[in-house]
Amino acid sequence: MSEKRFYLHINGKKVEVTEEIYREYYRGKDKEHYFMEKLKRRRRVVNPDTQEESSLPGREQSYEQLLEQHWQFSVTETSVEDIVVNTIMLEKLKNVLGNLSDEEKLLVKELFYQEKTEREVAKIFSVSQNTIHYRKNMVLKKLKKMMEK
Repeated sequence: MSEKRFYLHINGKKVEVTEEIYREYYRGKDKEHYFMEKLKRRRRVVNPDTQEESSLPGREQSYEQLLEQHWQFSVTETSVEDIVVNTIMLEKLKNVLGNLSDEEKLLVKELFYQEKTEREVAKIFSVSQNTIHYRKNMVLKKLKKMMEK
């Protein structure tokens, strides 16, 4: 009589294996199935003092079960609408930044992109910190007007 052959299906391909590997593979699968069912199943508990029975929920519950129990979930994801609005606003900002003078662009770059202080930027421009503060506010007002158009 011919020897029995054992196969496992891996990535859609039939692979011949030894009997030992075959049995170990399915033993692991059975063990995983057992533990997953045990996690999901409700458990009956008896209080030894009062002999009162109660039921404990499984450790794994569906989203619907949690909603039925009035669990609250915080929404941390950004909505699609917010993503679209932010993308449109960034495109518009990119366009209006192009309308600034070279000096205004440099000021925006140093303050907002390079994150330098007004005092540091004042040294670059050889002016006082108050002058940089004033220019910054004027550029921001100008950008706001252009963004509102």
